[in-house]
Amino acid sequence: MSSIIQKTAYYLLPRSLRRFITKTMVGAERSSSDPREATKWLLGIYDYVNYEIDAQCKRWGDGVHIKHEVMDGIHSFFYNRIEKNSSVLDLGCGYGALAHAIAVHSDARVLAIDFDSKQIEFGKQRFPHPNIQFIVGDVFKDIPEIGAVDVVILSSVLEHLKNRPEFLKDLTSRFKPKKFLIRVPTFERHLQAALKKELGLFPYTDDTHELEYSKDIFYAEMKQADLEVKHFEIRWADIWAECVPIK
Repeated sequence: MSSIIQKTAYYLLPRSLRRFITKTMVGAERSSSDPREATKWLLGIYDYVNYEIDAQCKRWGDGVHIKHEVMDGIHSFFYNRIEKNSSVLDLGCGYGALAHAIAVHSDARVLAIDFDSKQIEFGKQRFPHPNIQFIVGDVFKDIPEIGAVDVVILSSVLEHLKNRPEFLKDLTSRFKPKKFLIRVPTFERHLQAALKKELGLFPYTDDTHELEYSKDIFYAEMKQADLEVKHFEIRWADIWAECVPIK
């Protein structure tokens, strides 16, 4: 309770005073006798600030992260590569913002699955569409046997999983997709990742990530999964790719 009171009291201060306190606190690390320890401390502040920025961006979007509005191409990369009236399997759909964009712009039938029941319920309320079926489930074991689909979407999903090539092979075998549309984070998105690795800290942007990619790692993993990379780009520090099964 005391930390909540302290935080509330801090925000009741004038903005100029809050900035002065923060700047003084952060700047004090410059005089540290050990620059490595000072860097560790500042990286902790950096992570906390990023967490708070994400929280405020969700408040800004009334529960939906504002990135869906301000990041150019975050949805169009996908729906521009999906033919009209396609069948789409969106795995790890979150609250369904992307599934909704695909349904609206491609007239696609989308089966959207995520393990987080709260996100699925939110998606049903915020992004209703007759072409979207939301399902709560584990992408490894709870995808219904729906037969062949045209497209499998994996947006910010693979980095959370182990045994990714085997997972992709299984999806190809079960659903016979014409293509996979994939988005994954890059490791080399900023200096902070390299600094954390050098300092023995967890280097990734999310503590549930198994890895973050380079171009070489991505291509090697797709080859292991028997997928050919038809399109590859780096946008917003993420890899965006269209991959097709090798016949």
